[in-house]
Amino acid sequence: MSHKGLENLDAREKGYFQFWVTLVQNVRQYKFFLKQLIRVNILVGFKKSFIGILWLFILPIIAVLIWGLLHGAGIIAPGETDIPYPAYVLLSTSIWGFFIEIYRSVSKVIASNGKIMIMKKFPHEVLVLELVIVHLILFIIPLIVNVVALLFFGIKFTWLSLLFPLTLIPLLLLGISIGLFVSLLRVVAVDISSVIDEMMRFLMYLTPIVYAPKVSLGWLSDFVEYNPLTYLIGFSREILTTGTIFEPMKYAVCSFFCVVFFLLSLRFFLRAESRLLERLISN
Repeated sequence: MSHKGLENLDAREKGYFQFWVTLVQNVRQYKFFLKQLIRVNILVGFKKSFIGILWLFILPIIAVLIWGLLHGAGIIAPGETDIPYPAYVLLSTSIWGFFIEIYRSVSKVIASNGKIMIMKKFPHEVLVLELVIVHLILFIIPLIVNVVALLFFGIKFTWLSLLFPLTLIPLLLLGISIGLFVSLLRVVAVDISSVIDEMMRFLMYLTPIVYAPKVSLGWLSDFVEYNPLTYLIGFSREILTTGTIFEPMKYAVCSFFCVVFFLLSLRFFLRAESRLLERLISN
């Protein structure tokens, strides 16, 4: 490689490094603003609801009852599960909710905050971080419900169960990454973003959430095998409930790509959203 080529490579590496340094500095500088956003988001989310935060307890229980009735009536055949089916569905739907809710929140970050992003000058990555922190705080309640339910069904936790929160990180990064791209599409291609929203809802039924990973349903079995969510969700579910490691190599590969996808998508989002805001102003 020529001397000039080495200089260009060094400059590019410095550019990547400086990008992440600036990102951290911006978050630290606006930490008070971040705290206020988190506080307002949590309070407003339940202010208009009569029972407020109790919905986080009620909705998972309703979902379990529905799927339990369908299973009991023989309408669905989930296959063999290592734990009682109601507990399996409760935990699986909670993990799925952890993924899909961060996607929904982040995918609306520009549409919901377009005015403040235009009117106020501040690093917009703060808005993304605020959504992530609120999401993690609200997930604590469903997690408590799951732990209590699993204990009720006789599940014995192992020391590996303590790793459960960490195993959700790749799933979190994947949801954020997809959400960042869709947030941009909501400005320039609303129809495409709507199609992706519907596809994300349908994806739940193509992922082992209400049925076991080794399901015998023709083409669905093949899709499940190549679906990365099968391993991202299955790994977390098994490590909490049985203390075993589900497809460690496939989980590691999927996790690696989630991290890379996140780094690329965040950088792309922060570079592209300023141009999209100009389009919002012109409209």
